[in-house]
Amino acid sequence: MKLLLASGSKTRAEILDKAKIPYEVVEHNVDEDEAKISYAHLNPEDIATKLAELKAIKPSYQYENSFVIGADQVLELNDTIINKAKDINEAKGQLLELQGKNHKLITSIAIAKNGLIVWKHTDTSNISMRELNEKQIDNYLNNIDKSILGCVGVYAIEQDGIKLLNKIDGDYFSILGLPLLPLTQFLWQNNILLNDCLLYTSPSPRDKRQS
Repeated sequence: MKLLLASGSKTRAEILDKAKIPYEVVEHNVDEDEAKISYAHLNPEDIATKLAELKAIKPSYQYENSFVIGADQVLELNDTIINKAKDINEAKGQLLELQGKNHKLITSIAIAKNGLIVWKHTDTSNISMRELNEKQIDNYLNNIDKSILGCVGVYAIEQDGIKLLNKIDGDYFSILGLPLLPLTQFLWQNNILLNDCLLYTSPSPRDKRQS
């Protein structure tokens, strides 16, 4: 059984790499902004779950008999969702809003096979950000890898972002974007981990096999 990661996140890929879990990266082709509009009536946890499911299901139609991982994170501050910053100015505004406050980081992953969700898991981490002044935020933003702008909350705890936080109550891998222990439990139960008989080859899309 092939394992596919439908995500462009380097961090999620690195988590699987370091765990030596065989996988291939595929595109999920989901318009996240459009999807969030359609799910706007849902609570933040359900939005994260629905987005993860959508990202898993959509490519699973193309790659038959494969497990496709979809994942999403939602940051909730006072019952309001804060989306990824579009630029450095929006990132600064978000950090000014988050500083000195507690927020929730909701991480959801789902696995689909042939268009059906076969497994899903959601974690919620409670995170407290330090009280920061504008100068400190400017200094942080001027020195980070700009790829961090693609992270909700504008921080990566495995990098400079840990300096912004003073309390974390949650699973480390979930905060990074991929709850690894629940995922490995699923993979174990489906004979993808430590299976000497596993023959892993790159996936072939249906349209290519039919052409």
